[in-house]
Amino acid sequence: MDRKTKFRRIRRRKRNRQIFIGLLTLLVLCFIILLVQWKDYQTMKSSNLHIKKPIPALAENGKKKTKTKNQGLENKSAAPKAESPKENPEINIIFAGDTMFDWGLRPILEANGYEYPFVYVKDKVQKADYAFVNAETVFTDKSEKDPSQLFWIKSDPKGLQSLKNTGFDMLNLGNNHTLDYLRSGLNDTLNYVQQFGFDYIGAGRNEDEAYSSKEIEIKGKKFRFFSFVRFLPDVNWIAQNDRSGIPNGYDLELVKKTILEQKGDADYIVVYFHWGVEKQNIPTDYQFEYVKELQKIGVDLIVGSHPHWLQGFQYYNGMPVAYSLGNFLFPPYVKNESAQTGLLNVTFKGDQIKMNFEPFIILNGQIIPVENNNREQFLQYLQSISFDAKISNTGDITPK
Repeated sequence: MDRKTKFRRIRRRKRNRQIFIGLLTLLVLCFIILLVQWKDYQTMKSSNLHIKKPIPALAENGKKKTKTKNQGLENKSAAPKAESPKENPEINIIFAGDTMFDWGLRPILEANGYEYPFVYVKDKVQKADYAFVNAETVFTDKSEKDPSQLFWIKSDPKGLQSLKNTGFDMLNLGNNHTLDYLRSGLNDTLNYVQQFGFDYIGAGRNEDEAYSSKEIEIKGKKFRFFSFVRFLPDVNWIAQNDRSGIPNGYDLELVKKTILEQKGDADYIVVYFHWGVEKQNIPTDYQFEYVKELQKIGVDLIVGSHPHWLQGFQYYNGMPVAYSLGNFLFPPYVKNESAQTGLLNVTFKGDQIKMNFEPFIILNGQIIPVENNNREQFLQYLQSISFDAKISNTGDITPK
């Protein structure tokens, strides 16, 4: 046998040996898989037999329990049975935009009463599990104004009573009018708001109170509300340890730190921002950055106002955003975009958070419904300025 032939035979034997080992390994693996599946089948069969096995009836004093004449009848004197709590109840929270009771509204309110503006929204607000509105005003009789401000807004406390009667539960106090009448005006506002029994966020007598979130339990679920202001006339308005004021929303890292420190074991985190540019229907670049960063730290919903115009909606990685709810109640001079308003109804159920917008318009000091073709056009307009969201003719806002 020559050397070349011998080399070929050795190489052939080596290749055959590798094929044999490969086939043997494959057979062993198949046998192991079949064995595991057979054991799983036997375990499942045994479990099913066990579950189907009837549970023997309990005995009393060793005797078989017999059905008496009155068995199954309601015991009127017994305490009612506690209902088992629902793990994921459906919870509806309504949000509304900038609200005040000053300027051209005063004669209308004096003539028609402070309930007059809310006649058409009252039933809808009261049906919600909870309702939130931005108070774009202070409630005070003080007259000294902050000279750094351009426009000043103050309202009669009767406005608070009408908001309470309409069904609102929480007020946001943090905006660019919170200190129009200086710190004495803010102090009056805080006193009145507490007197009328409102929950509130966005302002305080010191730094701790101003930055404090508010935890609200609804149907067994914990909601934590935060407020930040990213438009103000003077940095002196920002609360500190020794002075009242509002929470700083200009510092994104501070915003994130505040949320992370206070979120606790909340089921839902809601952040309200007073932000953006007035008389614009599109958010600015920094707002998109805020949305991106807050979604990363677990915020569930962002709602904003300040532009006095409605802005669009978005679902950013599943997190719903309402960039601006515009005005809710403003004087009769408002028209077109500044008169467009509505109620944002947010439904929470487990991991699902859905938005619905009900269009209204401000007309002569009253919030009235938008109907028929005008309603359809209104919703189509909102669709045109929204991001990654679709708005149906019923106002449902869903991700695209």
